[in-house]
Amino acid sequence: MYSVLIFASIFAVALARPGSLPEGVDGHVAVTQSSVGTYKYSVLLRDSSRNEERLADGTIIGQYTIPSPQGPQTFKYVADQNGFRILEGPVPVAPVAPVPLQAVQVPETLNLVVPSLQSPGFFVDHPNLQTQPLVSIQDTPEVKAAREAHLAFHRAAAERV
Repeated sequence: MYSVLIFASIFAVALARPGSLPEGVDGHVAVTQSSVGTYKYSVLLRDSSRNEERLADGTIIGQYTIPSPQGPQTFKYVADQNGFRILEGPVPVAPVAPVPLQAVQVPETLNLVVPSLQSPGFFVDHPNLQTQPLVSIQDTPEVKAAREAHLAFHRAAAERV
């Protein structure tokens, strides 16, 4: 897992865009980890940054900054036994429904298909339900051919063992 983290950090540096780093420097990455599962990493790019730390109890705290039309947006977060949460930052708010919801009229008789089963103890006894007998599903010729090829493959493999 840590090698993926390091690779992702280096890959992010390779994709850096113009910003606040000195000329000729595309980014800076710092990663430390311990044998007890804690780590810290920091990625500084020209237009964004990210810092994250995993504590000994498994809690992860961090922050990241990304560019936006309104200027840089910084988010601080925590991930612990209560899940992932944004602690600070411009979290989007769901829009208000433009039109109030309208009630729907439900018909007095429902045309539902309910299988009539012959097993003891199972029955549907309601005047508004119309029952139809249960019909088994039939395979198409293509499905039958594919199933037979699949089973033939398994039989051949079993004979080789």
